[in-house]
Amino acid sequence: MDYIMSLKKGIFLASLALPMSTIAADIALQANQIGYPAQAVKQAMICNSSVSEYSIVDAKSGTVVYKDSLPKAKSWRASGDNVTWADFTKFSIPGEYKLKIGTKESEPFKVQKDGHVYDELLTQTMKGFYFWRCSTPIESKFAKFKGVDYSRKAGHPDDKVTIYTNAKGTKVQRNAQGGWYDAGDYGKYTVNAAITLHTLLTAYQLNSKYFDNFDLNIPESGNHTADILDECMYELKWMLTMQDEADGSVYNKVTTLQFPDMIMPADDRKERFLIGKTADCAYDFAATMALASRVYKGNTDYPDFSDKALAAAKKAYEWAASQRHYVMFQNPSDCNTGSYASSEMKDEQFWAASELLISTGDAKYASILKFSQYFTVPFWGDVSTLGLISLMHNENALQGKVDIKLVEKKFKELADDLLSIYNESVGRVPMREYFWGSNGQVANSGMVLAMACKRLNSEKYLSAAQYCLDYILGANATGYCFVTGFGTKTPLNIHDRRSVADGISTPIPGYLVGGPSLDQTSDCGNSSYPTVKYPAKAYLDMSCSYSTNEIALNWNAPLVSLISQIVNAYK
Repeated sequence: MDYIMSLKKGIFLASLALPMSTIAADIALQANQIGYPAQAVKQAMICNSSVSEYSIVDAKSGTVVYKDSLPKAKSWRASGDNVTWADFTKFSIPGEYKLKIGTKESEPFKVQKDGHVYDELLTQTMKGFYFWRCSTPIESKFAKFKGVDYSRKAGHPDDKVTIYTNAKGTKVQRNAQGGWYDAGDYGKYTVNAAITLHTLLTAYQLNSKYFDNFDLNIPESGNHTADILDECMYELKWMLTMQDEADGSVYNKVTTLQFPDMIMPADDRKERFLIGKTADCAYDFAATMALASRVYKGNTDYPDFSDKALAAAKKAYEWAASQRHYVMFQNPSDCNTGSYASSEMKDEQFWAASELLISTGDAKYASILKFSQYFTVPFWGDVSTLGLISLMHNENALQGKVDIKLVEKKFKELADDLLSIYNESVGRVPMREYFWGSNGQVANSGMVLAMACKRLNSEKYLSAAQYCLDYILGANATGYCFVTGFGTKTPLNIHDRRSVADGISTPIPGYLVGGPSLDQTSDCGNSSYPTVKYPAKAYLDMSCSYSTNEIALNWNAPLVSLISQIVNAYK
């Protein structure tokens, strides 16, 4: 990614309600543009309307099929709108519809009898990872979407990558082939790969029967392994190349020294480097490999991987634990690509110890686990909740070494906090801040809430999880469906070098863009953000907007998890 993500702890605008005010703004009807399971809570955002009733009409005929009243609107400071909500949960007749107030209509949406309304969306969101593959051509037979061919030549072979050193002397190279590009640039980062893989592999574990019959149309389709696991294996094999076998340490990234221009991968021929080793990076690696060793155990397509992954995990953990004085990753002076630099390593160690405890049963890892901290919505800068999630779903492997009731209590505290923020927010957004990658935050929040619904057996979490998906798909202050290729109002000019340089008018489909952010400064010039005082609308569909319109592995992954859990809940 073309940034270092930051969290602004003092911004509390997402949930702030003000007294009703007169706002000179257009009426807007913002619905989930893909649709709703018939059994689900169905909500749509109504902005700046003074009427007390709305209708649902057939999308083709315009016939009114449902009417209901609207609650009194409230002023939402984060968007600058007077907002109320249409709740049409009671309407469950399958079909394609629009919301209507007077002559104003929403974008069309479907109502379908089950969660499979999201099947195509889930397929393409996961297929986005195939399009991110490095060191291999994207073949035409796997690359078509709605009649458009997104195939491309292979770029960045990475079979001879230079190990970065400031010392002058013999150039040392090693193989770092394969893996996924991280975002809209061509870097490959261990830290972001780790959280992405955990999210996807856990999604598989929670819904394995569904994913086992899930066809992505990728080169490995048709073997004995679920396609989602085949795709993850492409990244896992690369991650193994990032470990120094001599001592178990792990490199931070593979990049050029400067971000490339808006060119195709095959045209980026500048020297690429293996850069940096830090304890937090090694812990992330250890956690991911320990988890993967369980998921792929007994897999006939990858028979040697499980043992190899666990051995690599143990070695990385021991190296990280030996680093008594934590040193945060810093870019070399002549390098300005992403860093994913963590300020400490307690969360990474917690996650790694959790995964290794589950995989090995060794009590030494249990001794590391402390539960006094507050567990946050996971993101690459705080991964402790990933450990909590794994512990919660692997009770039988813990053999009493961890208090599972305490684990569930901590997870429930997080889920309840998200639910409280959701219920308090005029915009029904389960977050208090609009920072870089806010859509990823919404997806991760929805993922946690969906897990809470199933684990804690409470439907109250599911409605909030559903709304997280509704938000991403159009029920938000901008009215955008934030996934490329989907919805009728969708990003067309994303910050992605391939989508800019490939000459195709529509971007690669299935990518979740970063979304509204207060962190943008001058990527497109401040004047390009006319709604910057309204953080819920601080989004720009322009390729220059890396702060709001870039894509990233760790945003797509929780969206895959969220969608799959919603599908499973309403099957």
